[in-house]
Amino acid sequence: MLIQKKRQVFLALFLCLSLDSYAQCLAQGELHRAAVKRVIDGDTLHLTDGRKVRLVGINTPELDHEHGKHDAFALEAKQRLEVLAGDHIYWQSAQESEDRYGRKLYYLFTKDRASISSQLLSEGLGYRVAVPPNIAYQDCLDKAEYSARQAERGVWQTPKPWQPNSGFALTQSKITSVTYNRGGWWLETEQDLVINIPRYAEQYWHKKDVYFLQGKLVEARGWQYQRKKHQKDRFKSVVLTVKHPQDLRRIEASQ
Repeated sequence: MLIQKKRQVFLALFLCLSLDSYAQCLAQGELHRAAVKRVIDGDTLHLTDGRKVRLVGINTPELDHEHGKHDAFALEAKQRLEVLAGDHIYWQSAQESEDRYGRKLYYLFTKDRASISSQLLSEGLGYRVAVPPNIAYQDCLDKAEYSARQAERGVWQTPKPWQPNSGFALTQSKITSVTYNRGGWWLETEQDLVINIPRYAEQYWHKKDVYFLQGKLVEARGWQYQRKKHQKDRFKSVVLTVKHPQDLRRIEASQ
């Protein structure tokens, strides 16, 4: 009986460790060390040398610093990043190393070389995003998010329906038409939404694969904006920009 219990405990521990390792990304290559000044939100922090850092591969729920009307799990994401970062973080620069706001685009790791983005994703405290050319670690980040989604942790407890608001969005929509012009691919949906694959990102898709999405149910994620619409304008009001196939996937019937 005692041996049986020991086996059960060992099996439970093995499964737990397997899940943790499955959800983590380990750093490949050299890491640099830096001191943390403060954490701004779940995906942004400041270093003591003045650098402002945006984590690559993840978008966490938004904090409302002005009115305090935070998105669900925004505070939890910030608090978890504070714990994971501690006083010092270890970083690698992304291929495109700075965004339009002057923030450094870094992959961040703990002293054990474990990806901080993957840990946040595995706990359901953010959404994986792929923004070329910064697509390193995408496969393991995808697995980390999948583990949280399957367990309905964090943001996956009660997924929010799509809203026609500016900012980050995740939607499941049926594609009603596919067209191509100088602005790239335009995938019309049943909602007041069109998904755009811009021309500078079209290299990641095969033409036949994009056309194949017509009539199919897809999940898309990225940043969307509202465009000015005239009274007789037949175009959709909201444009969701997708830059990599990881962020535009067909939903199979079994899902």
